[in-house]
Amino acid sequence: MKLTQIVFATLLFSILSTKWTFAQSEAEKWMRNWEARADLERIEDVYIPKDLAEAMSELDRLTDDSMAAVIALAPEGEIASKLHFSLGRWMQLHWGLEEGSRLAAYLRSRGLSFPDDMIDLLIRCWHRHLNGKPTEEEGLITKYQERRRLEHRKRLEKTERIVLPPRDKR
Repeated sequence: MKLTQIVFATLLFSILSTKWTFAQSEAEKWMRNWEARADLERIEDVYIPKDLAEAMSELDRLTDDSMAAVIALAPEGEIASKLHFSLGRWMQLHWGLEEGSRLAAYLRSRGLSFPDDMIDLLIRCWHRHLNGKPTEEEGLITKYQERRRLEHRKRLEKTERIVLPPRDKR
């Protein structure tokens, strides 16, 4: 009976330690890949802007003038919502906002970590750029950061807290 328990414990430890090691190496591998992509000017033959100004220029270059005029005429909130899952998804995939790119690294350095916030920022700034208005990037970033902090606080408030009694000191 004791031998069976030892074999079972050894087998269980081997399985769990392999899984833990694999998970760590996958996270490290993902991070190394993200960092390597952050230096690339092109990923899969798509030019990656290095900052917001280059992103605006690249969107101008990629968009037909008549379509840009339609986008400029629409209200900012409406266009940000409508383009999020089309143009926004294209930017997320091709400009590496989630998997890493120099644009994603730039946006992270400015305080954004969620790809959805990056997409919204890029679309809103481009809309303002098309209309000749200041992009006010800092104000938008502050708004996204505050929204994420508020969401985090709300999640914490919903979390049930368990208070453990103090240990007896015997």
